[in-house]
Amino acid sequence: MLTSCLLVFLSCMQAMADNDNVRATLALDSNWQFYPAYDVSRHPKAETVSVPHTWNLDDVFSGMKYERGAYMYEHSLKYDARQMKGKRVFLKFDAVNSFAEVAVNQQYVGHHSGGYTAFCFEITDKLKDGDNKISVLASNAYRTDVAPLAGDFNVYGGITRPVTMIVTGEDCISPLDYASNGVYIHQNNISEQQADITIETMLSLKNGIGGKEIRVTIADQNGNIVAEKKSSVSDAKAYTTALSISAPHLWNGRQDPYMYCVRVELLSNGQVVDRVTEQTGFRYFSIDADRGFFLNGKHLDLHGVCRHEEGYKTAGLYNEKAMREDADIIYDLGSTGVRFVHYPHSKYDVQMYDERGIVLWYELNLAGPGGYNSPGYMKNPQLEVNVMQNLIEMIKQNYNSPAICFWSLCNELSFKYDEPATFLRQLNAKAKEIDPQRLTTLAICYSQDGFQGITDTFGWNKYFGFYENQSGVGEFFDQAKIEANGIPMGLCEYGAAGSPNQHGFEKKVTNKIHYEENQARVHEENWRDMVKRPYAWCKFIWQYSDNPSSIRDEGDYKGMNDKGIVTWDRKTFKDSYYFYKANWNSEPMLYIAARRYTLRTEAQTDVKVYTNQPQATLYLNGKRIGKAKKDEINRIVFKNVTLCEGENTITVKAGKITDECKCTFNPNAQKQDIKQQGGRLDGAVN
Repeated sequence: MLTSCLLVFLSCMQAMADNDNVRATLALDSNWQFYPAYDVSRHPKAETVSVPHTWNLDDVFSGMKYERGAYMYEHSLKYDARQMKGKRVFLKFDAVNSFAEVAVNQQYVGHHSGGYTAFCFEITDKLKDGDNKISVLASNAYRTDVAPLAGDFNVYGGITRPVTMIVTGEDCISPLDYASNGVYIHQNNISEQQADITIETMLSLKNGIGGKEIRVTIADQNGNIVAEKKSSVSDAKAYTTALSISAPHLWNGRQDPYMYCVRVELLSNGQVVDRVTEQTGFRYFSIDADRGFFLNGKHLDLHGVCRHEEGYKTAGLYNEKAMREDADIIYDLGSTGVRFVHYPHSKYDVQMYDERGIVLWYELNLAGPGGYNSPGYMKNPQLEVNVMQNLIEMIKQNYNSPAICFWSLCNELSFKYDEPATFLRQLNAKAKEIDPQRLTTLAICYSQDGFQGITDTFGWNKYFGFYENQSGVGEFFDQAKIEANGIPMGLCEYGAAGSPNQHGFEKKVTNKIHYEENQARVHEENWRDMVKRPYAWCKFIWQYSDNPSSIRDEGDYKGMNDKGIVTWDRKTFKDSYYFYKANWNSEPMLYIAARRYTLRTEAQTDVKVYTNQPQATLYLNGKRIGKAKKDEINRIVFKNVTLCEGENTITVKAGKITDECKCTFNPNAQKQDIKQQGGRLDGAVN
């Protein structure tokens, strides 16, 4: 292990030599020793792991219980002090959940509270010639001074995102400004005619400003330089560079998510000594209480999903492949916006939506209890300090993303416990101070009282047709709009639970029975109301995929929130997914709903189809039944179709598209026989 780390350092130094002596970044991903924090023996029994890592990986399959404790991670390296002379070494953690203490050679370096934002320490003066040991204590134990205090999701422990070592010269672009890249692209005035921007560069100069220059180069997607400026540094901590681009190619959502490359270089006596490159897109946006969201001056209906950063079997671990696949599925659904819940997601995850042109609601890890018995906020001074720091980190680390248009301060806080409004106003003021260009928001579920006017806008979490008695959200929303007093509002959570293994057409759903067909019905009724209300600036489904939650004991899987329109393993796309695809994606599609309801006890049934085609024709066992037109929410319902006893083949054709499924009619089957039927869906014909 020591040999491999020495080789890493040598490679790092060679990389710096090959790149004009600019910084080198290397991943510290392998050969970490992992053992319980309580084991303070001379030679603790440790296992070798790679990071990202969590000790909860298997817990997610145990249902309603997962470990919340503390563990040690240790990494060894051999350091050549002579070769590293004149170099600085920084240690960056993209996330440790949810509290971390870092030491080098048993000397305290620093700590960090909050498991979803990055932090960075300089360790140059802690390293010695020869063998060195990096130690990280990671804890996901419940604490009242670390957010989230509550939430309908699991808080997994460990070094859950990548760890990198950054090596620079004595003078560098600082990686210590809340673990950002040290470069902020301020979009001061953006239009189709001109983009006026200011590049703010954070500096850390051991040798002062003499002979120092900043060079900023902006290139388009073809590599053509569209703006460039070099000027002498006049401040040792930060320097701003103003540039303009004529007739910029705007980042225009899904239609055209155009990105520019911004390169910032620090020069000393004419030689490049450090370099940082950022991707961004130029755009402008606004929101109106009556007309909704506007991107680059044109109305954009923001519809999409709420998404946790947790893939199948990943237990919240950073996984680029899983993030790409999720982004592709969400894009294919036709989403124009996505709400990242209920904590800051990784920078790579944000990048996936930058590239696909999907607008993001990006959320702080101040999550409330919803309908559960726990405070989401307490007037604890240390908690407030930590949450404020997480807010600053969240904004600074993702500042240059074109997709992020909204900073969300919290989810489902309540006035039942300590009053949160005063602190939320402080958070909002800080967000506006750092980033006056983006909009602030928050999510509520109880009442507008006390939350109005804190942020630029807000969203409701409401489950009409599932938790609520009413069958639709429209009447509620019309009244809520009046009570909002001109503040723009959206619907940031709505939906219903649904299991692809449980089937029936009854509207009544128990805690243990979550019919897939009922989930689809709830979504249809809600969307019918919301599509008529453009003033609702966002319409985000709860949620994209099922996710583990230790507080849940319902449906057919303990410890799982099954409100996703895609299953946790991403293998089954529920009926609701195809309902929205028919409404949101213009590519021709056709899908027969209730296809997993394969065993029927009644001869007569309705055959429901989701399609964006104008009409479709139904065939039963090869016999033409009839043709019908789609309704205003892209459904076709063939009423009172009589099944034959035994196996039936249902075929629907719309133009050149055909979809087909089978079901069996058995009048003697018992109801319990059909509660656990279903299986993997390979997808409809598209």
